[in-house]
Amino acid sequence: MNAYSIAAIYLFAVFLSSSMVLGSEEDEVYAKEIMGAAQKEKEWLVSVRRQIHEHPELAFQEHNTSSLIRAQLHNLGIPYTYPVAKTGVVAQLGSGSRPIIAIRADMDALPLQVNTF
Repeated sequence: MNAYSIAAIYLFAVFLSSSMVLGSEEDEVYAKEIMGAAQKEKEWLVSVRRQIHEHPELAFQEHNTSSLIRAQLHNLGIPYTYPVAKTGVVAQLGSGSRPIIAIRADMDALPLQVNTF
């Protein structure tokens, strides 16, 4: 499996599991297939997610998060544009021919104070 496939599988899995309403049996079969492929890369996916969540950053201050994302994209051989709106990153997968899917994700954290007892 190449770098584009890994990244695309992850993005589609996240997209399908969090925001897509599945309508037909065919959609559900396709979603399960994508999620199964993402499971094969689970260790890597969990590692990156944990790194992001261990160091939350406020809006337009996501320097470490942006750096981590760019490093992962570089390691996967995926071209990207940086900076976009200060700390943002735009990556492009595939050939640009149809179908085209755009996925937007926030990478900033909310300022919260955690009280532990």
